[in-house]
Amino acid sequence: MTKPSVEEKQSDRRSQVASAAIKLIAEQGLQKTSLRAIAHELGCTTGVLTHYFRNKDELLLFMLEVVMERLGEKMMSSVQHVKGIDRLTVMMLAVLPTTDELKQIWRVWLAFVGHIPGHEGLMKEHATLYQGFKTFLKSELNALVEVEAIATDLDLDFEAAAWIALMDGIGVNMLAAPQNYSRHQLETMINRHVRSLSI
Repeated sequence: MTKPSVEEKQSDRRSQVASAAIKLIAEQGLQKTSLRAIAHELGCTTGVLTHYFRNKDELLLFMLEVVMERLGEKMMSSVQHVKGIDRLTVMMLAVLPTTDELKQIWRVWLAFVGHIPGHEGLMKEHATLYQGFKTFLKSELNALVEVEAIATDLDLDFEAAAWIALMDGIGVNMLAAPQNYSRHQLETMINRHVRSLSI
């Protein structure tokens, strides 16, 4: 068995730091989550953290990439055996805050969005990730157009943005009032929007 390279070890350690940061931010908010608190969670010194991340914003950027990567993996694994327009419903259901892990991810996402104003680097990263996500959704929509599973005259850029807005709106409200959203209600809301694309 080959030993992990220095680069692999550093990548693993950065991922461990990001996971600790995600946990703390979900529990106590972004403002209270300092490098010192993250170091304490990991059982190391802040000096160890600054070896991997120069400052808190750099850690936040990497943490956001980790969060988006996890959501992307969940979306893709959820539709491995799903075809047609149902993919749009299944993908959204796969990433809404219905489990402890997803609730944690959503809390972190909301904390990050609230921290964006006044931070140019974070705003730029958010715009990049949003555009990447929208491009992915447009490719899904385009594939459905090609097989005539949805209307062929749709503005796919607009529809991708609308899908994201619906997901964000439902997700935020689920965190605030989860009792208002049963599985059946979620499926009905999402399906109503998705089915409108085939009209």
